Amino acid sequence: SLSGAAHEAAGIPCQDSCAVTTIHFPGQEEEAVLVACVADGAGSVRHSDEGSALACQVIQDNIAAFLRAHAGLENIQRSDVVGWCAHARRVLQERADALGRQLKDYATTLCVAILSARGSVFFQIGDGAIILNSHGAAGVVFWPQSGEYANTTNFVTTEDFQNHLEYIALDTCFGEVALLTDGLERMALDFAHLTPHAPFFKPLFKTLAAADPAEDLSAPLRQFLQSEPVQSRSDDDKSLIVATRHGSSTEPR
Repeated sequence: SLSGAAHEAAGIPCQDSCAVTTIHFPGQEEEAVLVACVADGAGSVRHSDEGSALACQVIQDNIAAFLRAHAGLENIQRSDVVGWCAHARRVLQERADALGRQLKDYATTLCVAILSARGSVFFQIGDGAIILNSHGAAGVVFWPQSGEYANTTNFVTTEDFQNHLEYIALDTCFGEVALLTDGLERMALDFAHLTPHAPFFKPLFKTLAAADPAEDLSAPLRQFLQSEPVQSRSDDDKSLIVATRHGSSTEPR
């Protein structure tokens, strides 16, 4: 997650957050589950940077607890996801109450992907996108949500968040996944055809697939997001998670 030029110029902290981890199970060390999350705090409120960070943390903790209790993601239901989002909203409300603020001060979107060799679960509230690639075919899981008015979207903090929660569980293993916030939408998505913009993703997935497992690609990715071609297209904060499944291993990167 990187600050956009507009926020840097105004001295505003990056309001995006991201989190990614792999979960292993006792006696099943080869059965890794990838949990990836990006969140975009509302630019119009003061403490949305805290909101996006807390939302990612709470959601990731809830998913990890579920996976360890059930030794996998096969039993995840929409009701579980609603419960996790409701918990994140309660945590944000408690933070607001403790500091004399309002819940809307922590408004944030949420995109989450949970992937294993045996299946996948995705859910989203608001804009941003989750992109999947399998055997050369790429698609967007949920198209970015627009709010009631122009340049608005939906947030975890709203009272009717359940009405905006998109969820899908699939018995499919995907080889490549990317998650991004709306600062990259115009570069990464083809709005005319409602598909991923292939020239944006192909070099990223190719680089990751060819990398040595011990190689840290965070710095090159940061340089890419800070490059003039990217920054000139959007002055908003930007978050990007890219992962690929290496060879026949069940361990995602």
